[in-house]
Amino acid sequence: MGAVASPSPTIVGALKCQQDSYLQTLETEVVSCNEYIPPKTPQQNGKSKSKKSTDPTKVLQNSESTPSKTWLIELADSVLFPEGGGQPTDHGSLVSLSGDHNESIPITSIQRHGLRCVHFSRTPLSPGTLVRQTVEFPRRWDHMQQHTGQHLLSAIMDGMSLETLGWSMGTAGEMNYVELPRKPSDEEIRVIQGKCNEAIRENVKITVETPEGKGSDSLPEDYDREKGIVRFIRIGDLDYNACCGTHLRQTSHIGLILLHHTQTVRGTNCRLFFTAGDRAIKMATESINGLRSIAVSLSSSAAPADVAANVQRLGDQVSEARKKEKKMLAEIAKFEGDRIKARLEKQETVVSYRATDGLDFINLVVFEIKDVVKERGVVVLLSGEVNTPGSIVITGKPELVESIASQVKGIVGTAKGGGKGEKWQGKVTEWKKGEIEALKAAVETN
Repeated sequence: MGAVASPSPTIVGALKCQQDSYLQTLETEVVSCNEYIPPKTPQQNGKSKSKKSTDPTKVLQNSESTPSKTWLIELADSVLFPEGGGQPTDHGSLVSLSGDHNESIPITSIQRHGLRCVHFSRTPLSPGTLVRQTVEFPRRWDHMQQHTGQHLLSAIMDGMSLETLGWSMGTAGEMNYVELPRKPSDEEIRVIQGKCNEAIRENVKITVETPEGKGSDSLPEDYDREKGIVRFIRIGDLDYNACCGTHLRQTSHIGLILLHHTQTVRGTNCRLFFTAGDRAIKMATESINGLRSIAVSLSSSAAPADVAANVQRLGDQVSEARKKEKKMLAEIAKFEGDRIKARLEKQETVVSYRATDGLDFINLVVFEIKDVVKERGVVVLLSGEVNTPGSIVITGKPELVESIASQVKGIVGTAKGGGKGEKWQGKVTEWKKGEIEALKAAVETN
């Protein structure tokens, strides 16, 4: 397989999906089908470099249920949009209308190779085969709402001296963001959102133009500027920008634009997060339902101000409880320190084991006994329970610390730690049955 047949494939920029973004199916012809040969992994000093793959076939190749081969299929035209312009690849399917292969072939990666539109497929199709393409339209619709929404949002902000430096479309159900040179004020965000949704209500017409001789600085390096087609998206008198993506026909189809939070990045730059259309409605619905669930757990009304006030009050209570807990632990640590010091007057080795008090408590006890233990003997402090992690701290005379530390590794299978002189500290990944008792017995017989 691999011989190119007529007709010549339509170039990216003039694809059916770009001419009519609402078209959902298309009957076309396979022009070429070649086996995908992955690029060789770069070698360095005889070893492969560890680098994140950007290969669009990675999901296909790593799936246990898929064959090892991937095929690059080029069609006479395509209703499936190839990834580009900030918009993800479409998902869809191919069904052969001739021959024996009439099962639906899932397509989840379409890429632009220069001016070519290439479909990554698990199944080969012979050149000349007639196929029906079908796009997963809910995904396409979501992408168009986010993408056209971003164009409108950026146009509104540009008129307010807030230039869009870049943008990223979130995966399904997630927020998108535009990157700005500065953080907009709360009042600016309110105004921007209002103007965006006003333009949506006005139902401004959106058109695609391909003026001859007009280029763009935003074209990819591998796009042939002479043979290619540069598409410009016009939103009435509001916006006119080069873009290869699929777009809505009118602003009312965006539905709505919701602006969310901001995030400072790279000095004074700022990311403004947003969602549009059905995605925004779904996210708002989930947020409202989540707020109601929180309100129920707090025995509060679902009004946002009431929930916020109750959460703040709960946070204050937790903070106060932590202060009290810290103070109480310090008092208990002092009592435990006094108990250990009294024991050290009668014996050289002492074990302090408190199952549920962790390393913070142990360190408090160590502080209480540090001036006494290095002269009188050694103390082993333990925490944790069977089948749970824990801590071990050994402090005291250096020779005794070293002796007991050497025994720890033989008794506690998952203990790891280190130290020298008057202190050894270790972490137990998981206490096994009998290890705590065995360690206590070994220490007490020293």
